[in-house]
Amino acid sequence: MKKIISFLLGIASVFTFAACDLSAMMGGGASQNGQSSQISESVEGGEHTHILTQVSERKATCAQEGNIAHWKCSCGELFLDAKGTETVAEADVVLAKEEHVLKHTAGIEPTCKNGGRMEYWSCSKCYKNYADEACTQEVKLSEVILTAAHTLVHHEAKPINGTEDGVVEHWTCSSCEGYFSDAEGKNKIKQADTVLISVLGIPDFIVEVPAGRDPVVLQLTDTQIIDAAQVRPGGNTYETIWATDQIEERLFDYLTETVEAADPDFIIITGDLVHGAHDDNGTSLLALIDFMDSLQIPWSPVFGNHEAESKKGIDWQCEQLENSEYCLFDQKELTGNGNYSVGLVQEGEIKRVFYMLDTNACTEASEASLANGHTRNDYCGLAQDQVDWYTAQIKLLKKYVPDVKLSFAYHIQPAVFEEAYLKKYGFTMSATPNINFDLYEETAEGDFGYIGCQLIGPWDRDKKIFNGMKALGADSIFVGHVHYNTASVVYEGVRLHYGVKSGEYDRMNVMDVSTGVITARDNVPKGSTPIIGGSIIVISETNGTIKDIYNYYSTDKNGVIKNGEIQWHLIPSSRAKTIAERKEYIVLNKKKYA
Repeated sequence: MKKIISFLLGIASVFTFAACDLSAMMGGGASQNGQSSQISESVEGGEHTHILTQVSERKATCAQEGNIAHWKCSCGELFLDAKGTETVAEADVVLAKEEHVLKHTAGIEPTCKNGGRMEYWSCSKCYKNYADEACTQEVKLSEVILTAAHTLVHHEAKPINGTEDGVVEHWTCSSCEGYFSDAEGKNKIKQADTVLISVLGIPDFIVEVPAGRDPVVLQLTDTQIIDAAQVRPGGNTYETIWATDQIEERLFDYLTETVEAADPDFIIITGDLVHGAHDDNGTSLLALIDFMDSLQIPWSPVFGNHEAESKKGIDWQCEQLENSEYCLFDQKELTGNGNYSVGLVQEGEIKRVFYMLDTNACTEASEASLANGHTRNDYCGLAQDQVDWYTAQIKLLKKYVPDVKLSFAYHIQPAVFEEAYLKKYGFTMSATPNINFDLYEETAEGDFGYIGCQLIGPWDRDKKIFNGMKALGADSIFVGHVHYNTASVVYEGVRLHYGVKSGEYDRMNVMDVSTGVITARDNVPKGSTPIIGGSIIVISETNGTIKDIYNYYSTDKNGVIKNGEIQWHLIPSSRAKTIAERKEYIVLNKKKYA
């Protein structure tokens, strides 16, 4: 086959020649370092000209394959020489990759507090990083760093249901325990922001009163049951006066009549439920609880200064009250025992809330009572944690119900009671005062009742707590403790009310039927009648204000029966319109005695 050789001049020194003469004409030389040559040859079907380009040697690394030096024609054919005389297969020019020298770095899950990193492998030869051990996916070192991220848990929205709070849709982080309003964790919120507050759930308890009438609350106080059978060695026996089998006539009969007369929606008892020193086995308290539950009316007590004397211990007493079917009571880990709130509700609206508090001062508290660490036998009044609790709850409540009406109920009166009598009427507390507002011609603001004893254990003499209650919006304070006092006086816009003693146990007021003179006794002399009953508080359905308040005196003992009829009874003095009516204690009553 004839080969035609021709020379072309160019940048890369391109040559055209006959293959047979190529060596001689180039002096045995060959193109180098990317030089190219052109070789024409006759092939079947025509003439082909190889255009050869030099491929320099490249060493193999762990990052890429290498190759030996060779020449490559545009037609794809490979040669080992620039003359194009020695062909070579593509596989034979390739130098295989070398093995990586890898170091494994474990991944770290990112948290919201610290960043993390992805798992990766790094080669100490090629200095590259890979996302997989096979080194198929190269990554930059900056890409293995994982930024901090929250681990979020989704919480669905839940609407308010009665007293149960609702919840807005939100997310929480299981690592930092943060709260967020979005699934990306970009908008942090407070836990409080996730709650839809149920106003009905703010008080500890609620009493629902049917619509269409004014709610009625009955205050009982100082039932103070004494069981002579439980007298401790060396103590007074009281066997003839306060025998165990007299509980019906000395207490329960009075309570039954008073409750039937009041027909209350809710009953409060302002302390001294039992005389704890005469109830070491707890039977008197259990009897009172059983009686109150038999009425099937919600009732709430506070402790006075005698219950904790029982060797059963006040924790046991609290447990019995909390387990009662109709008793609304909560002990709480606050100073004292039994600090809680009860709201009166009509058609889903809170009309009034009663804050039931323990004024402590049980000086003879038993070891069992003191064991809980928050029973106080050295303190009379309210401690700061009690004040802080009700203040916080009231502020939260008023955030949603700004005009809600508030009452406080506890056992021992603050000193402002005495200030009210002095500044409003000029009365001072002598050792044995005899102040009868029912016979005083210039009573105002519906004041009424009787003061037969100086204040026992008054506290809050700087009025700090009273002024705080008033600033929170309280319009009434209901107390017990002093058995001889039944007065109710409005002072600085707050009604200060002593409840009526509700049973014959211990001391009480009695009135001489013929003269109307009231004296303090621990028994009922012939010709006298005990002043025993309760206080009836009528709440306005419209706005929750105290619409009416008066003392009810039991006609079972406050009446003289003649020919089967009651010949007289005590008038509820606050309802009398004139001084003449208030003075007229003895009246005819033609109602058949039942």
